[in-house]
Formats: sequence, structure tokens, C-alpha cells
Amino acid sequence: MHNLPYQPGDSEQPEQTLHTSETDQTETTQLALYKEHTQLKALLDSGFSWGEAIRLIDMKEGFYSNPEVRQRMEEDSHIQFARWLYEQGELNEN
Repeated sequence: MHNLPYQPGDSEQPEQTLHTSETDQTETTQLALYKEHTQLKALLDSGFSWGEAIRLIDMKEGFYSNPEVRQRMEEDSHIQFARWLYEQGELNEN
């Protein structure tokens, strides 16, 4: 059993569940864990301590889970343009 979520290309695939909703939930959880692991690794590689990196990830999750923040970001044309640049590969997180 892996501690890290399944990644495409792994030789072992995760167990199939009988219910599609359970499968979807598992895949969503695994994707979230993989993204969090990737973010944590990037922060640690950038020189943050373990505690600092965890606090930054928690702050980011709290910030983006706020409905008012999400609504403002969806309505803000500057944010939409930055999102478009990111999607086009013209802007990255580094």
C-alpha cells in the first residue's frame, strides 16, 4: 500500500470500488493529497520549515474556501486575465 496517492504511470493501480460515487470521492481525495504533497515539497525546497509550509498551505486553503473571496476572484477581470495566462502556460507558480 502506498502512502502517496496513485499517480498515472504507477505500476500498481488503486483498488476499484463498486460504487462510482465512492470511486469519484477516492480519486478526488487522492488528487487533493497529491496537490498538497506537491505544494509542501515546493515550499520545503524553497527553504521554508515544515511548520511554516504547513501553515502556508492551511492559510491558502482557508482563503480560497471563503465564499466572498471566491466570488470576488470570479468577478475580478485582473484575476480572470491572470488565470487565462496561467492556463496558456504564460504564467507559472515559480
